Amino acid sequence: MFQSFNIKPASNNLKFNKFLSETKKGLSDFFGVKTEQPNVFFVNSRKDINKIWGTKTENWMSGWAKNGNIFILNPKIYTKESNHTKKHFWQTIKHEYCHLYFKQLTGTSYPKWLNEGLACYLAGQVKKKPAQEEALRVFNYFQKGDQQIYSVGYFWVRFLIEKFGRKKFLTLLNLLEPELTENKFKFIFLKVYKIDFSKKDLNLLIKDNI
Repeated sequence: MFQSFNIKPASNNLKFNKFLSETKKGLSDFFGVKTEQPNVFFVNSRKDINKIWGTKTENWMSGWAKNGNIFILNPKIYTKESNHTKKHFWQTIKHEYCHLYFKQLTGTSYPKWLNEGLACYLAGQVKKKPAQEEALRVFNYFQKGDQQIYSVGYFWVRFLIEKFGRKKFLTLLNLLEPELTENKFKFIFLKVYKIDFSKKDLNLLIKDNI
């Protein structure tokens, strides 16, 4: 399947398998659903990531999830071929694993800010708090993203969980659906939080928290 790329199955060792098993348990407890434990593949160079994506990728991009699998730079060259530390390797695997759970529970990958923010939150990838104006760019990130989506998404996920509770947040997730649109999400958000998902209302909601 990966003959044209330098990709190999992840090393089958005790430490790695223990991490995946513990991650699966923790995420299953949070989401309330289970997924098949993914196959993890090591990509052995930045050059191969660029070939797979068909474009030059940024150094912060080190892993992704697709079709129930996780792809990540080989730990042997992880710090050399990215701008991350060894600690980030394990966080990235958990981050991508979160995406698989999000898709399993909701049937969608959107809103993208919610998906990415939750993955950062659960993987312990703490992001710098954005300025209020930056936080309100959340409306730009329903189906597209850039590097700022991680700090914006992390802020909103953490804010919603800490202010309104995990139970209500999970209610939001459980109401998402495969054919989700922006308008449908606004309806669901209003139903769960009794707040319009609008720039005006979100601005009022966070004005004392940034």
